[in-house]
Order: sequence, then structure tokens, then C-alpha cells
Amino acid sequence: MNAHRRTTWTWFVGTALLLLGVVSWLTAMLAKLDGDEIRSRQDAELQQRLRLALWRMDSWLSPHLAREAMRPASEYRAFAAPGAAWTRGLEPIARDDLVVPSPLLSFASDLFPLHFELASDGSLQSPQVPTGNQRGIAEANGVMAASIDGAASRLAALQAVVQQRLLFAGFDRQLQQAEALLPVVGCTIAPPGAGVELQQSVADYGNRQRANAQNLGQGGTATTKLGAVVPTAIGPLLPLWLDGPEPMLVFARRASEGGVHRLQGVVVDWPTLQRELLALVGDLFAPGAAELVRCAAPTPVEQGSMLASVPARLEATPYLCHVESKLPTSAILGITWGITVLALLVLGFTLRAAIGFGERRARFASAVTHELRTPLTTFRMYSEMLADGVVTEPAAQREYLDTLRREADRLSRVVENVLAWSRLEQGRFASRRERHGVASLLQRIAPSLQRRLADAGMALQLDVDPSAADAVVTTDDDAVAQILFNLVDNAAKYARDSADRTVHLAAHLAGGTVQLDVRDHGPGIAAPMRARVFAPFDRGAVPTASNDVPGVGLGLALARGLARDLGGDLTLVDAAAPGACFRLALPGA
Repeated sequence: MNAHRRTTWTWFVGTALLLLGVVSWLTAMLAKLDGDEIRSRQDAELQQRLRLALWRMDSWLSPHLAREAMRPASEYRAFAAPGAAWTRGLEPIARDDLVVPSPLLSFASDLFPLHFELASDGSLQSPQVPTGNQRGIAEANGVMAASIDGAASRLAALQAVVQQRLLFAGFDRQLQQAEALLPVVGCTIAPPGAGVELQQSVADYGNRQRANAQNLGQGGTATTKLGAVVPTAIGPLLPLWLDGPEPMLVFARRASEGGVHRLQGVVVDWPTLQRELLALVGDLFAPGAAELVRCAAPTPVEQGSMLASVPARLEATPYLCHVESKLPTSAILGITWGITVLALLVLGFTLRAAIGFGERRARFASAVTHELRTPLTTFRMYSEMLADGVVTEPAAQREYLDTLRREADRLSRVVENVLAWSRLEQGRFASRRERHGVASLLQRIAPSLQRRLADAGMALQLDVDPSAADAVVTTDDDAVAQILFNLVDNAAKYARDSADRTVHLAAHLAGGTVQLDVRDHGPGIAAPMRARVFAPFDRGAVPTASNDVPGVGLGLALARGLARDLGGDLTLVDAAAPGACFRLALPGA
């Protein structure tokens, strides 16, 4: 049986571990799917915010760039060339003695601190940094802004930095390359396998590029000189990064005036531009979560986050927004694990009960076999001896017949207990309830109890409380007799070697309930055994075959079952004195 128990539990544990492993794997997969779904929605939310932020930035910067693109070429010089004439509408205002200053001479801007013009010979000049005679004329006519005048040294230093980084040929080549890309502006294509959000971002980038290209357009102006019209061709204003210790962003264009080619541009204060643009999207991203970074050659994946007006891209911390899963993952996992664990617990308890019940059944079969074999062996041996005339003395014959009678009674009790338990389990036990006085009921039952105790060399002491003597109960007297007999029979088995061989049967009344106590002076019931003393087929886990106390382990279980069938109960009472005390409670009439 122990080997069978181990095999059964091994299979159960293995199956449970396999089931828990499968559920754990499903949990991991579901959690991964849930995480992927959350990240996908967060990516979609991030891309949507990026698109909105880029539209805001390009929309804010486009008017500034359009204004710079519309400036005539002459504004990039502090004063018009000697003898040149300017027009105001259709009215010429040119005279040889008239000095016309550039509007940029008094222009002060934190975003565009310096405008410059680069000649083919490599010389660079800025209307905001007049030199020599130009500065004297400006100061004499009061056309130079105080802010420009106060920042003259800073602008001169900035002009020197630009001068160092610019070579006419290289700068002109950069502009030509940028102009060559203008026909394909707005024709960006999403990379293969791109998701819906990325495809939408790339398409949005193309739309912003086309809108920005219209603001940067190109055209021509006409300058009059001594009455003659000098055509001037101006190219588009395009952004370029100038390499150096710190990258410098400029917007530049090519200007051709009377066959003379010059490169004109405006320096952008990149930190100021970053600060202004990021301030526009402060409501879309957490502080410090977004930044603009230089990106002159974006990869296909980076196109969706590019500014159309500046070769830079907007980077934002991913998953910055809290998104809740639409899947009831927690509920699904909670229910799955709850059901799995509950099923395993129920299966474990059921298996434990089944194994225990099977073992008790096996012990019961062994006990019944032992209980039947002993009297049958005695019957056969004694009957053969009597039949063969081996025993001839009357006294010996009488002794043999008494032994056969006791064994018959013992066999009858075993069979009766087994049949009664079977009827009780199947609900076929039919009790005949009648009104009985407690005193008279006990007087009728006492003789059979005394005979059983007398066979074990013990005595019965009946003690009926006066309050219970006149009490009346409605019950089945045969069932009560069987309950009390089983209790007395156990006392005769287990307390027969005690110093005090008296078994007390006491009756008293408690709250309308008649209580019958059966107490002996034997070894009692050990604490570990008390919890399962009423379990059927359980005799304290002592193998019946090796137990010298007869029985099949049904007496107490049957007694409690009969008591409850009568509407009462049978309990084990904790007594201070040695021995065991059982209490039968019967409802009053």
C-alpha cells in the first residue's frame, strides 16, 4: 500500500508541475502580448504627438524664414554701391549724393544674430558689422541701432568665426547640392515593412516639406543704376550645417547681380531656436523628455521625426505617456491561476481522501477477514471435536458449547455492524421512533451491557440523575441499545487491563437534551487520535492483523452515524480522570 501511495502521489505531483508549467508559460505569453499591445499603443500615441509637435514647429518657423527669403540682395550690404539708385514703388529715389542704408543695419534679433554676404574672392561682409567709412556714415545719420552698436564686438567675433568656416567654392558646392534635391522635396517614401504610424509620419513629413519649399522659393528683383535696370537673380534660401568645434546652422542662398555671383546667408542661434521651438510643445511632452538634434542625412526610419524647415529631428523619450491595456489581463490571469490552484487543491484533497479511504477499506477487509476467520476456525475445530466424540465429559462439553456461543455472538455483532453501516451509508436505515422514559429505557438495555462487560471481567455502574429519570425521549430503543453496546464493547476491549474495571453509564438532563455518558478507566485516547477517532475503518493506523484487540474499526463510526440519524450526536468528552468518556445526546420528547 505504501508503494501504491508513493506511485500515486508521484503521478499527481508530476501532473501538477506540468500543469503549473503550462499555466506559467501561458501567463508569460499573455503578459508579453499585453506588454506588446501597450507598447504599440504608446508608440502610436508618441508618433501622434511627434507629428503635432513638428507641425507646430514648422508652422512657427515658416513665417520667419519666408521673411528672410523675401529680402532683396542689396539688404545684405550696409549701404548701396556708389551711384546706385533705389526705388520706392515706381518712383526712383537714386541720386549720386544720396546715402541709402540697409534695413539690416539696425536689425537686432536673438534668433538671427548675423546676416552676411560672401564674395567670390572669399571676402565676407555683414550689414550689421559696418567697417571704416560705413560705420562713420551710419553713426552720423543715426541709422545704427543702439543694440547693434552695443553688440558690435560680439557680432564681429561671430563674423570672424563664419569667415573661418566658409570658402566660396565649398559653400557654393553645398548650396548646389541642396538645390539639386529640391525637385524631390516632399517625395519621401516610408521604409519597407513600416507600420501604419510610421507611414503616416513619413507622409506627414512630405507634406510639411512641400509647404516649407513654397516659403523658400526663388525669384528675381531689379535694381536701377544710373537709370539702367540691373537684373538680379536670387536662389532659394536653404538650411546648411557648417562644421566646426560646435555645429553652426545657417540659411544661405545664391544671388547673381549684373553677372557678379555672391553667396548670402543668415546665421541661426541654434540654442535659441531650440529653446523657442521646444517651448511650443511643452504641453505634449514632459519636461526634458524632448530635444532637437542635428540630422542632415536622416535614415528612412528617422524621416518621420524630421523638421521640414531645419535639418534636425525631434527626439522624445519613448513610452512617456501612461497607457492602460484594453485586455483584461489581470482578471484573466487571476481567474486562470485561481481555478488552476483551486482545482489542484481539490484534486489533492480528493486524492488524499481516496487513498485514505482505500487504505481504510483495505484495513477493514483485513479486519473482517481476521474477525471472521477466528470464530469460524473455533466453530470448525470445536464442532469436529464434539461430533467425533473427542470431548466426552459433560463439563468440558458445556465449556465448549459456551465458547461456541460467545464466538457466535461475536460473529453476529461483526456482521450486524457491517450491515448496519452499509444501510446507514446508503440512507436505507429505518429507525422506529417511539416515546420512552429514560430510566426504563436504560433498565432494558443494561442487562446486555452487563453481560458483555462480565465476559471481559468488568462491571457496569448505572447512575441516572433524578432530573433525567423522569425525562421522555422519542427515539429508536434498538438504535440506542446498539450505540451504547458499541461504546461498552470498546471499553471492554481497551480497558479490561486497567486497575479499575468499572464502566460508568450516567444519564443527566441539560437544556432539554438527555445526555448519556459512558466512561471507563482505561488508557484513554491519545491526542493525535482524537481528531479521527470516529473515522470509519480506522483503528489508530495499527494493522489489524497484528492487533490483539478484535474489531473492524466500525463501532464508533456506526455509533455516531446512528446518533445523528436519531437527531442527536455522539462526541468524545475531555475528562480529567484517566480513561475515555463518550457522550450520547438525545433530543427530548
